[in-house]
Amino acid sequence: MLKSNVMLYYVTAGWILLAVVLSGYFLIDTTSPTADVEARYNPNVRHVYVGDMEPGDFSTFRINGRPIVIWRRNNEEMAKALTQLNPDFAFEETLGELESGAFARAVDPDNFTFLKWIIVSAVDEGGIGCIVTVKAGEFGGFYDPCHKSHFDLWGRITAGPSEQNLMIVPSSFDKENQSVLVDVTDMPR
Repeated sequence: MLKSNVMLYYVTAGWILLAVVLSGYFLIDTTSPTADVEARYNPNVRHVYVGDMEPGDFSTFRINGRPIVIWRRNNEEMAKALTQLNPDFAFEETLGELESGAFARAVDPDNFTFLKWIIVSAVDEGGIGCIVTVKAGEFGGFYDPCHKSHFDLWGRITAGPSEQNLMIVPSSFDKENQSVLVDVTDMPR
């Protein structure tokens, strides 16, 4: 027969062992993602850091094999884009408002961000799927060297045999415009 002291040690050790095993189980169980997190995961959505891009810079990225162009337009490019969008805008007047900051204060911040940054698919789907070049062509926007198609600063076809505009990539910026969330789910490869 065991003494009561030894029996108390065995019972205590058993409870401690049970507590360690259960806490380990719950610790491992909490590190796995829940069903709602797994359902929302999309490998075609990526964060891209753009905080080091200067006005006038552009970068071409490949996200899951899909090439995209992120272009941060400078004031002259934004003024030219506005005149291409609406011929009623005078280039010099619009450029002056952009440089003084009056234009940014007059429009919605989301619309100004869309004017400042353009994110498009770099593939001309209207042609044979060529990669377009940036800051090229007759209109200073994009140029398809395979079909000799010209696109304006909004990615709209302006000259050449291509029948489709460049695809605007769904995206959203953080509050400081340091990173952008890009969704390439429906983008061409």
